[in-house]
Amino acid sequence: MEHARLTVTLRPTTGTLARLASTLNNHRVLDLAFSTAAPAPARAVVRVPRPEAVRVQQKLRRMVDVLDVALEPAGPAEGSGPAEEAGAVREAGPVGGRGR
Repeated sequence: MEHARLTVTLRPTTGTLARLASTLNNHRVLDLAFSTAAPAPARAVVRVPRPEAVRVQQKLRRMVDVLDVALEPAGPAEGSGPAEEAGAVREAGPVGGRGR
């Protein structure tokens, strides 16, 4: 599946991550990474299916905390996801600790 990567620069305030999650709630988010390092702005990297990318970008730009949203096309062959790019730690295995 082809996807797009959105790099979001945010003003880190109380509830920024919750507002980001709420904004993305109605979209198919393939991967999300969020990082903060005071005094720099917060950064989120979101990977969504390409057909939804422009709509997600428009919704993110309406957020009060958002300073910038950059849309970068990405393909299915890329090995690194947004979590590695934002410096986040990824956990291996399924959510909830159960295998199939």
